Amino acid sequence: MENTAKQWKQQLQYLLKGRDYESLIYTSAEDVPILPFYTSENVKSPYTVDIQTQVAVPLFVSDKEQTLKRIAFWQSQSVHFFLLNLHTELIQDEVQQWLPTDLHYLFTNALTVDTSTYQNTGASMVQQIAFGVAQMQEILTTSKVTTAFVKIAVGGSFLLEIAKLRAFRRLFSELYPTLPFHLIAEVSHRGLSLLKSSHNQNYVQLAYEAAVLGGADYLLPKNSLFFKKNSVNTEKANVATIQQLTATRNATLLNGMYAIEAISYEMYKKALVLYQQVHKQGGLSVMLKNHSLQKQIKAKASQEQQFFNTQCTTFFPENSTVEVYPRKEWDFYPFTKNHTADSLTPKRLWEPFEKRIKQEMYEQKQ
Repeated sequence: MENTAKQWKQQLQYLLKGRDYESLIYTSAEDVPILPFYTSENVKSPYTVDIQTQVAVPLFVSDKEQTLKRIAFWQSQSVHFFLLNLHTELIQDEVQQWLPTDLHYLFTNALTVDTSTYQNTGASMVQQIAFGVAQMQEILTTSKVTTAFVKIAVGGSFLLEIAKLRAFRRLFSELYPTLPFHLIAEVSHRGLSLLKSSHNQNYVQLAYEAAVLGGADYLLPKNSLFFKKNSVNTEKANVATIQQLTATRNATLLNGMYAIEAISYEMYKKALVLYQQVHKQGGLSVMLKNHSLQKQIKAKASQEQQFFNTQCTTFFPENSTVEVYPRKEWDFYPFTKNHTADSLTPKRLWEPFEKRIKQEMYEQKQ
């Protein structure tokens, strides 16, 4: 017979030897409490996700021969889905005529909503969901959409990212019940670093697993952030990692899991409330024009950065021995450049720490 939540609390209270049970409850940045345990009593409204994630390889199309060669290579690696970004001089209808017909393609200009900017700028998960579905609402008022393709960035907060994807699917399906849609997940840049460590590898692995268990329809292998091109071996390794995950995992595995059901439902409810607030304020475009959207995101980003800085100071005090990739190894400038105050500018959490390390290294050489 299953213990009730009250019985579990009593048992924990005994083991805590006087400490308050409430001290074990962690409140996430989403204002969603993470409990030390979950029972069926915490599941208010179950939601089933039955999605088998597929790996999709992004390709830039500028030359027919090279494109067909790359498609054939990836097809030999058991890849059947591609996200194609066409050169501006190419016409989609003409390209489709010479593409192999036994594969599946999505063109980047067909992406209906892209929420990755919100995530990479520092928006909370609740904001990402609410602003994404609000963006869809505005598109539907001016355009006819038969199938929606939504791009969403996934970070390393494993449990919460799973909940985010499930909450997004639930809210989107509820608001647009007759509109078919597909979630295309990619790894967020927000938590990536220049550190020579296993951090990025672990971060990407968690993001991949969260995307699969959260129910993304398609998962893109991590693209290059600091370097112009990944080697073929690196690209193959990323694709192989995703394929290994999708061979043994899918969103169905977490259906009915108390913690997932409870957390994703709380996130869904908060996103619905925020979506309704956006609607009352006149919609997403109005909020962008009066800069209230930017202010809301920047407030959350600032909170996240402050917490992250505190963690860095704790684990990496000044003059710590930390290796970072030097300037000569960058192909892309990894730090945020100055932008106007009202713009949404992606920024990595590690940037302040990396700049501090760079400065310390410079001072040590003087």
